Amino acid sequence: MLRATLSEIEIRRAIGLPETGNRVVDGLAPAGAIEDRCLYFINKTMTDAIRDSLASRRDCIVIMPIGSSGRDELGDCTVLEVADPRLAIANVLRFITAQGRHRPWVTEHKVDPSAVISPLAVVDEKVEIGAGAVIEPFCVVDADVCIGRGSILRSGVRVHSRVAIGDDSILGANTVVGHQGFGFVRDERGHKTRIPHLGGVVIGSHVEIGALVTVPSGTIGPTTIEDRVKIDDHVHVAHNVHVGSGATLTAGVVIAGSALIGEEAWVGINSSIRDGRRVGHRAFVGMDVSVQQDLPDNAVARAPRPDIKAGSDDC
Repeated sequence: MLRATLSEIEIRRAIGLPETGNRVVDGLAPAGAIEDRCLYFINKTMTDAIRDSLASRRDCIVIMPIGSSGRDELGDCTVLEVADPRLAIANVLRFITAQGRHRPWVTEHKVDPSAVISPLAVVDEKVEIGAGAVIEPFCVVDADVCIGRGSILRSGVRVHSRVAIGDDSILGANTVVGHQGFGFVRDERGHKTRIPHLGGVVIGSHVEIGALVTVPSGTIGPTTIEDRVKIDDHVHVAHNVHVGSGATLTAGVVIAGSALIGEEAWVGINSSIRDGRRVGHRAFVGMDVSVQQDLPDNAVARAPRPDIKAGSDDC
C-alpha cells in the first residue's frame, strides 16, 4: 500500500469531479491487496473476488469507469465514476508527488559505524545503512533508502529513492534500482503522459544481482525481489514485478510489468515474460523462450528447435 493521506475532496479535484464529500483515505493499494480506508481503481471488468473483498471493507473510495456494473454491490465504498480510471489514478499520483504526501520510508540518518562507504560515492543523509555494508566508488544512493547489514553495492550502482535492500545482498556494477517505471497513459488531448511510480523497490536478503541490471519502481506497491534470488547480468525486471524466493534469472532476461515469477523458478538466457503473466513455482523456462501465457508450477517451456536436415554437420 502507498501510504498518503487524502481527502475525498482532494481526490475529486485531482480527477476533475465536483469537490464534495468528507471521506478520508490513508493511501492507495492495488486491487489484490484490499484494506480499509484506501483508494482503489477498477480499470476493466471487476471480478467477483475483488467485488466481495471491497464490499467487506470500510471507508474505501473506488474509481470505476462510467456505467460500470456492480457499483451498487460495494457496500460502504464511495464510488467515483470517470471515463478513464487509469488516467484518473495517474492524476492522483501526480497530486501526491506535487504535494509530497507519500510517507517516507526513512525518517532519520542511521549509518552503522562499521559500514564502509567510499569517499567517491554520493550518499544522501536520509538513509539507513547496516553494519558491515559496503558502498564502492561512484555509487549514488538517494534519500529514503535502506541497505541491510553486510550488503554490497559494487562500483557505479545507482539506487533511487524508496528502495529497501535486505541483509547480505549484492548489487553488481552499474546496476540501477528504483528509477521510474515505463508507464504512460493518454491525457484528454490524446498525448502520452507519464504515470508517476511511487511504489518503490523491495529487495530481500542473500540476493545477488549482476552488472547492468535495471529494476524500476512499482506504481503503487513495490517491485519485489524476494530472498535468495539470483539475477545474472543485463536483466530487466520491470515495474510491479514480483520475483519469488530462490528464483534464478539468467543473462539477457526481460520480465515485463506486473509479471509474477514463482519460487525456485528458472528463466533461461534471452527469454522474455509478457506483462501480467505468471511463471509457476519451480517452473523452467528455457533459453530464447517468449512466455505469452501463464505457466503452472513445475512446468517446462522450451523454444521450438529449427529443423535439422539429415546428414547435416550441425548437431
